[in-house]
Amino acid sequence: MSAERYLQRVAACRGIDPTSFEPWFVGERRAGRVHRDHVPELLAGPPFRRAAGRLTLDAPPEHRTRALADVVARLAAAGRIRPLTGEPYPVLADASPPFTIDRAGVPWFGVHAFGVHGNGFVRTASGLEVWVATRARGKSTFAGHLDNLVAGGIAAGLDAVTTLRKECREEADVPAELAARAVAVGRIDYVHADGSSLKDDTLFCFDLELPPEFEPRPVDGEVERFDRWPAAVVAASLRGDALWKPNCALVALHFLLRHGCLDDELDRASRDRVWQALHAPAWR
Repeated sequence: MSAERYLQRVAACRGIDPTSFEPWFVGERRAGRVHRDHVPELLAGPPFRRAAGRLTLDAPPEHRTRALADVVARLAAAGRIRPLTGEPYPVLADASPPFTIDRAGVPWFGVHAFGVHGNGFVRTASGLEVWVATRARGKSTFAGHLDNLVAGGIAAGLDAVTTLRKECREEADVPAELAARAVAVGRIDYVHADGSSLKDDTLFCFDLELPPEFEPRPVDGEVERFDRWPAAVVAASLRGDALWKPNCALVALHFLLRHGCLDDELDRASRDRVWQALHAPAWR
């Protein structure tokens, strides 16, 4: 069987015309990229200006968070981005001092964001089965699409493991003692243009083996339901037209490859092509 459909799932998270976006800087460091159509708007007033030919955030270090917050609030009030979330995401987290931006503004400003995705699975006599989430119909993004067991962005001040355990509790009612068994299994990087927004993401992937008797339960309204699928059914959904949230499809595919679930379907060369596509360097 051909690997092309799996490769299309990967390509769905890697579409971008680099000439459509302009980098913006803090000092000498690139902090993100904005669509060129937005540049005149940013230059119409503070806190952005041209400096040495670069689009630059012109604010003292201690005022950068506030300066960005004002712009993001105006965009949200005008309906240009989704409503503010209250979740601060780091921008150049190792800057001194660190500064943040509301999650709602991250794609508009093309800030490199980090998230965690956890695949919950069960070993059975007939093979691996994977817990697949269906996103709530009321969500503002990818409502009703398929998702991993848990996923979430890493907010300022948190790390990947802490975030994963938090999402386990908040999204799927996974007890702390089970969530602690999650194993880090790699990362996926991609950059994708969605209209005039830019998704520049790093996903830290985790596997969480769950007892056969455990059933996740929707808690915070993010998920409509959880279903346990044989790995072959997950693979068929990825080959077919099932509505997966695009980046979650990558994480599911990553899981299937690592656990040998596609070995009978694809030859070694085809599996290698998909693996290499998943781990191709992101345009940054």
